[in-house]
Amino acid sequence: MAGNTRGKLKEHFEGVHRNFDWCLHHVNISLNLLSAQLIASQPDTYKRDDLDEQELALMTYPLYAGIRSLGQGITTLDELSQDVYGAF
Repeated sequence: MAGNTRGKLKEHFEGVHRNFDWCLHHVNISLNLLSAQLIASQPDTYKRDDLDEQELALMTYPLYAGIRSLGQGITTLDELSQDVYGAF
């Protein structure tokens, strides 16, 4: 670990960023699993030819919308941590 406070802080915020990357990875896998299940079980409701339209249809499902919002929140927190990291 770096010998001074500045270096230690940079290392810890880099760790925060890596953990957020893993969080986003798992959120995306969850969204893919849920969307595949919804499309397979209710194709008339959720399957669309256009991906943007399909995303809008999936967003009407509360669990999908919640997981997506969680991912957006994690992205915002990651950007904030990178801003702090960049200040060093």
